Amino acid sequence: MMEPEFPQELQTQAYGILSSNDVEPLEALFSHVFGSQEPQRSQAYTFLHCCKKHFPHLLFIKLFFVIRCSPVSDTSSRSTLVLRYLKICDLWPTLSVIAQNYMKSHFLVCLQEEVSMPTLRLLCGIVSEMGSEISEAGNEWPELMEFLLNSIQSDYEKLQQSALWVLAYLPKGFRPVVCEALVPSLEPLHSAILQALSSPNADIQVTAFGAVVSLIGLFMSSKGRNWFNDLLRAMMVGLFNLLSHLKEEYAHGAVNELIMLVLDEPQILKPYLNHLVLDMLNVLECKKVTDETKLFVDKFLLAMAEATVLAPMMRELPHETMFRLLTTSMQLLLSIKDDNAWYNTESEQGENDGKMDVYKSGILFLRKLSTALDEKRILPICFELFLGHMEATEWKKRYAGISLLAVIAEECSDEMVMRKDCLDQVIAIILKSFKDPHPRVCWAAFNFMQQPTNLVQTMQILYHLKIAYALDAALDQHRNPTVKEQVVSALQYLLKNVPSDSLRMHTDLDTILWKLQKEPQGSAAISTV
Repeated sequence: MMEPEFPQELQTQAYGILSSNDVEPLEALFSHVFGSQEPQRSQAYTFLHCCKKHFPHLLFIKLFFVIRCSPVSDTSSRSTLVLRYLKICDLWPTLSVIAQNYMKSHFLVCLQEEVSMPTLRLLCGIVSEMGSEISEAGNEWPELMEFLLNSIQSDYEKLQQSALWVLAYLPKGFRPVVCEALVPSLEPLHSAILQALSSPNADIQVTAFGAVVSLIGLFMSSKGRNWFNDLLRAMMVGLFNLLSHLKEEYAHGAVNELIMLVLDEPQILKPYLNHLVLDMLNVLECKKVTDETKLFVDKFLLAMAEATVLAPMMRELPHETMFRLLTTSMQLLLSIKDDNAWYNTESEQGENDGKMDVYKSGILFLRKLSTALDEKRILPICFELFLGHMEATEWKKRYAGISLLAVIAEECSDEMVMRKDCLDQVIAIILKSFKDPHPRVCWAAFNFMQQPTNLVQTMQILYHLKIAYALDAALDQHRNPTVKEQVVSALQYLLKNVPSDSLRMHTDLDTILWKLQKEPQGSAAISTV
C-alpha cells in the first residue's frame, strides 16, 4: 500500500511546529486528535502522519519535549499516547546516534521523575520498545538493565512499579536478550519479584505477574534450583488474595497474564497442570466470585485444554476433577433471569434477557471444551449432569440441562446414538419437557429438536410417531408466541426429515398440516410434504 502524498504547504507547517519550542500548537492538535468533532479530528491525524513521514526524528524529539516540559499533566499524557500510537519502531531508527543517546538517558530520568501513574505506565511501554529497537540494531543499553535491577529492589513503590512495567511490556523478541543480561542477577531479581507478587499494592502485584511471563526464559534456564516453582505458587496465592479482598478487576489482569503464559510457554506448565486445574476449580466453586471472573478462569482452563502439549494431560484428568470442571462450567448457564420482556418478544433465539452474555459465554466454553477433550471421557459425565439437572425443581437447571445436551450432541452424537439407553432417556426427557410447567424449558426442548445432529435425526427416525403426537399436542397447548414459534419450527424440521408416508400411516397428518397452516410461520412446511 502506497503512503499518501502530503501537500508542500502542510509539510512546511509541520516543520515549523516541530522545530519550535512552542507547545501550544501541539496542545491544540491533541484536542482535535482526542476529540470527536469532524473534520478536525481527521485533519489532526493527517497532520500527524505527515510529520511521521517527512520529519520522524523531529516528531519524536518534539513529543518527548512536550512530555518533559509541559506544565499541564493532561498534555504530557496525551503526548505519550501519541508517541505510542505512532510506533517507536518507525521513529527510533530515524534519530541520529547523538539523539538516541540523549533519549536513552533522559527517558530513564523521566521514569524516575514522572508523577502521573497513567503517563508513567505508557512511558514504561515506550522504554521497552526502545530497548527492543536498540537490541535489533545490534547495540546494548546497559543503563536500562541497571535501572531495572536497582528499581525493582527499591523500597520506593513507584520505582518498583516502573521496573515491573518495563519488564511486563517487553516485546517477545527482546525478552531473550534481557534474560541473558540479567542472568548474573538472577537471585536478587527472583527475590524482588517474589516479594512483589505478595505486595499489598494490587497494581504492583498484578504487574509482577506480567514480569514473570516476560522473564520465564530466565527463571527456567537455570539447571540447578527451580526458580519458577516458587513464583508460580506465589502467583496463585496472589490471585486468591486478590479475590479474597474483592479486587476482582485486578484478578482479571492476573488471570490474563496466566493465559499469556499458557499461550507463550505451555510446556513449562506440564509439571504443574493438575495443581493449576485444582486451584482454578477452587476459584470457580467460590460463591463470592462473580460470573465475570469465572469467565476469565474458564478462558485459562480452555487455553490449557487447547494447548497442544497440555491437551493430552487435560484429557487424562482424574474423573473427579473432570466432573468438577464440567459442573462448575454448568453454573454459568444458570445466569438467565425470567424477564417479562421475553414473553413479549419474537426473538429468533429466545435468549435476549438478563445476563445472556454470561450464558452464551458458558455455552461457548462448554462447546470448545467438549471439542478439546476426549468425547468418551466427557460424555458419561455430561450425561450424568444432564440427567441430574432435568430432575431439578428449579427451571433454570432444567433449561441448563437441555442446553448441555445440545452442546454434547454436537460433539458426541455418534457415541450417543450407539447407546440405546441414552437414546431412550433423551427422548423421554425431551418429550416430557414439551409439557414442562415453565415456558423457557419448553422453548429449549423444541429448539433442541431442530438441531442438525445425528442424535436428533436418529430420534426422528426411531421415534417419529411419539414426536409427531407430542408436537401436535403442543400446538394446541402453548399460547406463548415465542414458544409456539418453536413448536412450529420443530414440526417443520420433523416434516422435512421424515417421509410423509411414514407419518400418514399412523397419524392424522392432514389435521396436523391444517393446524400448521393456521400458524403465521407454518405455511412454509406444507410445501415440504
